[in-house]
Amino acid sequence: MPKPRYIYDLDERPPLHYAVVYGLQWTVIVFPALIIVAGLGAKSLNMDTGQEVRFFQLILLTSGFFTALQTLWGHRYPLLDGPATALLLTFIILAPYGIETIQGGTILGGLLLVFLVLIGQLRKVVAYATPNVVGVILMLIAFTLLPYLVRSLSGVDASHPQGRVSVLLTSFALVLFMAALSHWLSGFLKSVTLLMGIAVGTLLFSVLELPGLEGLAGAAWLSFPSRWVSSRPSFYWPAAIALCASYLAVVVNSLGSLHGVANITETERLPSAVSRGILINGLAGIVCGFLGLIGIVSYSMSPGVILANRVASRFAVTWCGIILIVTAFVPKLAALLSMVPGPVVGAALCVAMGAQVGAGLAIVSSGGLSSRDYYVVGLPVLLGTMVGFLPEGLMAAMPTALRVFLGNGLIVGIFLVLALEHVIMRKGEQRES
Repeated sequence: MPKPRYIYDLDERPPLHYAVVYGLQWTVIVFPALIIVAGLGAKSLNMDTGQEVRFFQLILLTSGFFTALQTLWGHRYPLLDGPATALLLTFIILAPYGIETIQGGTILGGLLLVFLVLIGQLRKVVAYATPNVVGVILMLIAFTLLPYLVRSLSGVDASHPQGRVSVLLTSFALVLFMAALSHWLSGFLKSVTLLMGIAVGTLLFSVLELPGLEGLAGAAWLSFPSRWVSSRPSFYWPAAIALCASYLAVVVNSLGSLHGVANITETERLPSAVSRGILINGLAGIVCGFLGLIGIVSYSMSPGVILANRVASRFAVTWCGIILIVTAFVPKLAALLSMVPGPVVGAALCVAMGAQVGAGLAIVSSGGLSSRDYYVVGLPVLLGTMVGFLPEGLMAAMPTALRVFLGNGLIVGIFLVLALEHVIMRKGEQRES
């Protein structure tokens, strides 16, 4: 697959005023995910209002700091970093044992990642990233978001558990509007099509249902966390083992994110990016462990956003990190960002993921397809997507260690494509006819 042409390439610095706008665009896209993660984590520990505010502030602060650090020194790709879903699942399951045990296990999980990097074992995985593997990863990133996208686009919430037809139709129209903007516009306007679509969508949904302004009016201008370290970590070995196993899932997730973004930007730095990126994920785990937070991972949604906006500059994502850091101390800004309706964010992600699926198909077909490749590509995509629709009762009945892996369709799909490509249906140097 030939590398797409971008308005700003990987190491190019956009003018400051453009970079800030691009950073805001990334922030609006990732902000709902951070709110959801913070809410689930806080509820699992039965936090009071003050503790919830502290928890969310520190999640914004660590996500912003490590996003900026990764783009400037770590993997040096335009990837967002934030709380890992695999770790959130284990966090919730271990909540009855107390935050102290979660802190200790998260610290050990972070140390495990640092150790794997220091002994030099991660560089070997780059060789396994064949076109089939990378293409499957890109498609799975999009397809494993389907349960979230379905709920967002149809307006499912506490007041409307079945969703609303008017919201669904408006969301579909908004998806087509953003896609058309991305296709027809050029220059700077093309690079902010998602942000323009989010602005138009927010205004459109305000006609259907005016967003509440109480949260914005009541939010303070400045606020600082009351306590940075809430408790002393302790080490309960079953919890530590569960979190270390979860951190292996974090490695797989980060590797998938890195390979996905590298194949639409630049692959030459990938070997060093893997080591440096996972190292910072490990260091972030140690920091989050002391703070009592969910560990950090490199998010996989970035390739679709890059392809939709044609801006691959890692410095644009650096500005997203800076904005998140500022937001951690300015609740008024956090309240403003949280006012963007869920269907609007879902529509923007849908456009980005549509572009990403196309990129995945292009990579898979770049060398031609044989009958073997139909299974190597099709089965992981199908089964990995299916995981997101498994009954909740079935998932709840699984042992914790198994849920960490089978509860994440991206991890299931990556494992399957690696097994099929390199073990079960391994081929020689020549492609089958």
